[in-house]
Amino acid sequence: MKIYTRTGDKGETSLFNGSRVPKDHILVNAYGIVDECNAAIGLATAHLQTSPPTNAEDTASHFVSQKPVLIARLQLVQNFLFDLGAHLATPRTKSSSFKIARTEFAESAVQKLEAWIDDMDSKLPQLTTFLLPGGHPASASLHMARTIARRAERAITPLYRAEEEEIEASAYRFLNRLSDFLFVASRMANCIVAATDVKWQDNRAALNDIASGCCP
Repeated sequence: MKIYTRTGDKGETSLFNGSRVPKDHILVNAYGIVDECNAAIGLATAHLQTSPPTNAEDTASHFVSQKPVLIARLQLVQNFLFDLGAHLATPRTKSSSFKIARTEFAESAVQKLEAWIDDMDSKLPQLTTFLLPGGHPASASLHMARTIARRAERAITPLYRAEEEEIEASAYRFLNRLSDFLFVASRMANCIVAATDVKWQDNRAALNDIASGCCP
């Protein structure tokens, strides 16, 4: 199968139901953002896979066993996002029952995210302040994926709230839950590699540090 087809050279593309729409169509934009999120998670997973083993004497050494668990979860989320893209490419009010059945989005994906969030949150240090994206590249990439997931959610909200819903409630709930999962996963990634979360600092304190010569 050829990579290029030339069928999109005039600014249109095909949805899964066969209809032709402009490339800036709301559905195309939505599943394009979902694809961006998938790529950011892939980047985070690659960083995590290639991170050196944590020294057994590190204070976070008990998190080492969570590395393959988190990688497996992230890869499964990538598959869920692929399914979500197919779901978004199949408008529910304009597709055949066969195509709709093939692209249903499972509620079990939402339930998995919730279970994983609760599991990781129970293992992580208590959160006492806001965090800034950063730390290990895997964690920073997961924060990037989190913000992209929020953008995807904003993009599909009009479709979900429309009188004729073009997406299923399970798909919307999944994206809503995904950003929470990615936030907790970013913290877990830092713990796994013994990196430190970057804590938000009150601007007034930061300005005082600069004034006192603590910051360049």
